[in-house]
Amino acid sequence: MQSKIYNLLINCFEDNLGDKIPDIDFQLFLISVKSLVPYEDKIGCFIDVERYKKELELFKLYKNGEDEVIDNYFINNKLSFKEDNLLESKILPIIITNTIWDILVNEVLKTVTIYSINKSTLLDAIIISSAIDVYLSNNNTDYEMISEITKGRIIDFSLKAFSEKNNIIIEKMSFIEFEKERIKLLTSDILSDRIINRCKSINHILYSKFIESSEDENESVLNSFSAYLYKLRKGIISPDKLKLPQINIPEFKEFLKYSSFTHPLLGKCRVVKRDDKEVIIRNKSGLIKVNI
Repeated sequence: MQSKIYNLLINCFEDNLGDKIPDIDFQLFLISVKSLVPYEDKIGCFIDVERYKKELELFKLYKNGEDEVIDNYFINNKLSFKEDNLLESKILPIIITNTIWDILVNEVLKTVTIYSINKSTLLDAIIISSAIDVYLSNNNTDYEMISEITKGRIIDFSLKAFSEKNNIIIEKMSFIEFEKERIKLLTSDILSDRIINRCKSINHILYSKFIESSEDENESVLNSFSAYLYKLRKGIISPDKLKLPQINIPEFKEFLKYSSFTHPLLGKCRVVKRDDKEVIIRNKSGLIKVNI
């Protein structure tokens, strides 16, 4: 199982291997990983939304890339109607760490709808979630199995029930557009060329060769995350260890005055480079370039 998780990660984030500033997609993956907390009363993990949003506020200072949906969140603080091109990176940790479908899809879509209510994005999230869930839960998977199970899950899903359960306000027109897109999807290939080419995880599941985990230093971060996500999936990490303390976090620029510091969200950090425009720091996840 852990090797399957490793293979998903290395196929999705192999461009971020090495001692360099990670791209925006891997940065968003890390934010989701750090915001996961196991349920105390049931199997599975949820995104601590309070922590997630604090992570995003900090993320504004170091994001390495541009994205319309992210910018809309920061500037307008409301849902976008555009497709979320960084969807896969945001939801991958949630999918990996949940084994019960109803919990999994609810937690995934709660995170998706922090950013976008786009009809294609919602359906893509269900497809990606289902494909990875089937892959991780079965010894042998193929195109037909994933398509059949995913089609049933799309049929069973209710956007109205989801929105009511999670107190998410969705306009009537968005419901109508979603239903039109769902009907269109159900009359075509669930695993279309579009989503296979767009989603590295699905492309890997269907076509990539299995890669043995490596002791290479460049891949050690992905090995560590594979092990951590596996432990969360197995339910062997206490929720108390992952809860963010209820404290006021000083402005980040106050931390940057020092050559090393411990930040409530970033952990132990060390400044490796500093000039008038930026500060580069290192923590256990890698390098972070902070614009000042």
